[in-house]
Amino acid sequence: MVVKGYEEYLLLKRSVEGLILEHDRLKEIISHLETELEETRKELLEKSEEAKELKTKYERARFSGAILGNPEDAEMAKRRVNELVREIDKCIALLDR
Repeated sequence: MVVKGYEEYLLLKRSVEGLILEHDRLKEIISHLETELEETRKELLEKSEEAKELKTKYERARFSGAILGNPEDAEMAKRRVNELVREIDKCIALLDR
């Protein structure tokens, strides 16, 4: 009976040790994935900023083309100027209060 109990103890001990090793391995994987996720988030933020800058440059180029006489972009330029004028008017109205 003592032998059987000891064998069960050894089996349980090996199982626990295996679980501890698996736990440690999974912790390392999680740590690696968290680092990778953080790097990916930084890269995404950089790409988002780059996309914003490129969009701004593109809009400026289209606006410049409209001013220089590109008829396709003239309507867009008129709308943009009107938006800016309305925004300025709102600011002036707020300052007058």
